[in-house]
Amino acid sequence: MAVFIQTEEFKFAGEQGEQRVFEAVKTAFQNRDAVAWWRYPLVSDTTVREPDILILDAELGVIVIEVKSLPLTDFAGVSGYAWHLNRPYYGKLQINPYEQAKAQLQVIMRNLRGRTGLDRVPGRVLVATPLIQRDEWDDAPFNTLIGATPILHGDQLTPARLLRAIERTPLIAQGQSLDDPQWQALQNAFGTSGNIPRPTETTPPAVTPRTRAELMQAVRIAERPFDLQQERIAKTVPPGPQRIRGLAGSGKTVLLAQKAANMHLKHPDWDIALVFFSRALYEQITLQVDHWLKLHSGGDTRLRDASHKLRILHAWGARDQPGFYSVLAEHIDIRPLGVNETPYGYQAAKNLIYCAHDLLQKAEERQANLEFFDAVLIDEGQDLVNEAPELQYAERQAFYWLAHRALRPVPREQPLFDVTPPPPPLKRLIWAYDEAQSLDSMMIPDTRTVFGTSWADVFGAGAAYKGGIGKSEVMRVSYRTPGPILVAAHALGMGLLREGGRLSGPTRQDDWDRLGYEVTGDFRTRGPLTLHRPPANSPHPLPDLTTEDLVKYASYTTRDAEMAALVEHVQRDLREGLTASRGILVIAVGNFATDVQGAAAGALRRAGISYYVPGASKPDIKSDRARPNDFWHDGAVTVTTIHQAKGNEADSVYVVGLDLIAKDEQNLALRNQLFTAMSRSRGWLRLTGTGLAGTAFEREVQAVRSAGMSLTFLPGMPKRRTDDQDDES
Repeated sequence: MAVFIQTEEFKFAGEQGEQRVFEAVKTAFQNRDAVAWWRYPLVSDTTVREPDILILDAELGVIVIEVKSLPLTDFAGVSGYAWHLNRPYYGKLQINPYEQAKAQLQVIMRNLRGRTGLDRVPGRVLVATPLIQRDEWDDAPFNTLIGATPILHGDQLTPARLLRAIERTPLIAQGQSLDDPQWQALQNAFGTSGNIPRPTETTPPAVTPRTRAELMQAVRIAERPFDLQQERIAKTVPPGPQRIRGLAGSGKTVLLAQKAANMHLKHPDWDIALVFFSRALYEQITLQVDHWLKLHSGGDTRLRDASHKLRILHAWGARDQPGFYSVLAEHIDIRPLGVNETPYGYQAAKNLIYCAHDLLQKAEERQANLEFFDAVLIDEGQDLVNEAPELQYAERQAFYWLAHRALRPVPREQPLFDVTPPPPPLKRLIWAYDEAQSLDSMMIPDTRTVFGTSWADVFGAGAAYKGGIGKSEVMRVSYRTPGPILVAAHALGMGLLREGGRLSGPTRQDDWDRLGYEVTGDFRTRGPLTLHRPPANSPHPLPDLTTEDLVKYASYTTRDAEMAALVEHVQRDLREGLTASRGILVIAVGNFATDVQGAAAGALRRAGISYYVPGASKPDIKSDRARPNDFWHDGAVTVTTIHQAKGNEADSVYVVGLDLIAKDEQNLALRNQLFTAMSRSRGWLRLTGTGLAGTAFEREVQAVRSAGMSLTFLPGMPKRRTDDQDDES
C-alpha cells in the first residue's frame, strides 16, 4: 500500500494548487506500491528548492512533479522548455519549471548511484498546471506545439488520467520496473534507515561470520526496513510544538539531527537550536547534523556553512563553549551563572534548572524579551525536569518554559472571521525523551508535566496539525539494541521479576504497546501478565547470527577478581577484532561509581590496555576536564560512569559494580542507571559485581536472563507509574 508524507502545512496562497495536485496523487497511487512526499527535503545549489512532489513507485520508478499555479492569461508564449510570461513570476518574465524539476531529479539519481540494485531506476519529470485545462492549453493564442514540457493539466487529475499522463511522459533516466529487493532498496535510499552514517568497511564481509568483528560487520551491512514513522518525524516541520517519546535505540538523536538539518535547508533564514544536556554528545550530534545537511543538499551544505543559523548547544554553557542557557542570558544582557553560584552541589541537572528559573525571573523583572529562535529541538529531554517545587516556574518546568519563551511565535494563517479571544500563538518546541533513562529525576516530561495547566494553550486543540503532522509521536521500535538485551534492560530497570514485586513501569496495556510489547493477561485482575517483544519491534539481526548469549552475568568475591575478569573479556574482544575506541565500553554504575571506574581503569592499564576517561586531555589519566566534549579517544577503551555514557553506544558493553545497585535495589534512580547502562550495547552485554552470590538480586538477574524475549510477572501497583498522561482524558 502507498505511503504519503506532507512535510509542512499548506498555508500560502500559491500552495493551494500544490495541495490539489498532491491530493490527486494520493488518490491515484493509493493502491500501488508507492511513497510520495510533498516537499521532500532536498535543497542544493543546483536545485535551489525542494521538489514540490516526489513519488517513488515500484513500477514507474522516480517521478518529480513541479507545480505551477498559473492561469493561461499569464502566458505570453512558450519556446522549448522556456515559458514566457505577461507579468513577473517571483520577479521573472521567463521561467523554466521543467529544467528546475529535471535538476532535482538529476541530484536524486546521483544519490542512487553506487547503491546495490539501483543503477537502472527509471526517472521522469512533469510540470503540473492545475489552473489550466488541456483543451484550454491546446487552444491558446500562442503556439503551444513548440513547447517541449511534459504537462499535467487541471483536467488530468483524476486517477486514470494522472497515471496515464505519467506513463506517457518521456524518461530522463532509463530503467525498468523494480523487483521486491530493488523496491525495498529504493525506499531505503530515501529514508532514514538507508542513510544512517556507518563506518567504511575496509574488508569484504565474511561468508560465515564468526568473530565479534565479523558479526558486527554483518549487522552494519544488513538492510533496515523502511520506517514510515521515522520518516514522518524526521522530514516534517510541525507548525507548533511536538513531543517525541522513544525507547532506547529507537533513533531519537538521529531523527532530531535530521529534523534540524531539514529545517535549515527548507528555511535557511530561521534561527534553530538543537539542545542536549551532556557535553559528551557533541561529537555524535555534530557529525549527525553535518551528515544530514550534506545528504539532503547534494553535498552543497555543511554544518560549518550553517552554524550561524543552526546552533548545536549543550544546555548550560561554559567559558569555552556557549550553551543554550548562556546564549539566552547574554541575549538579554544578564551574566550567566556559573556552577559555583548554584545551590545543589554535584546535581548538575538540578543546578541547570535553577539557572533557567533564575533567568526567567530576571527577564520578567526587566521585562526583557527572550525571543531568539524560530525552532528549538531538545534531545534527552528527561534530564531537564525536576520535582522540586521551588524550581517550578508558574507551575511549569523552568527549563522548558525558558525554551518556550525563547521562541518566536509561528505566523498564523489569517482566519476568514475574527475569533475572540484569538488562540494563543504556537511555537516550535520539539523535545524527545525516554523516561526509563531518567537519572536525576523520576518525573516524565510529558506535555502536562512540562507545561502544567497551560499545556492546552501551548499545544492548541487536536492531536495533529493540518496535513496530518502529529503533535505527539511514540517510537516503539529499537534498532540499536538487540532484543534480548533490551528486554533484560527493561526487566531489571523496572524490577519486573523482582521477588518483592515490580518497582516501576506502565499499568495499562496501551502503554506497554507504546514500548513495543505484546501483552497476554488483564491488568484489572491479580493474575499473571506475560510481555512478549516481537521481532518486528526489535529487528536487530545479531540474535539470528550467533548462538552466544548476548546477556551474561557473573559475581566475584572481590573487586580485584571482577576487574581481572573484565581484562580477560576485553582482551578477547580485541583479539576478535573489535576496536578499543567505540567498539568497547566499560560503565561503572551505582553510588560511588567513580571508585569502581578507577579500579577498572587501573586493571586495564596494568594489562597493557590503554583506557580513556571522558573529558580527559589524553588516555591513561584521570579526567582533568581539559576536553569536556570528548567521550572517545582512538586506541583506548572508554571507562565511564553512567551520566557521561548516556547517548553513546558500543558493540560490547561491560557494566561493572553491579553490587552497588544491589545494595539499594529499591532505588528507582539506580534502577534507571542500570537500564541506561545496559541499553548502550549494540551487540554484547556483560554484567558483573562482587558478593552477589545467593542474593535475591542475583536470582532476579538470572531469572531475567532465562526469560528471553517473554516476561511473566504479577502486575501489582508499582512505586512509579510510567503511563502516558497525555493519553489520559
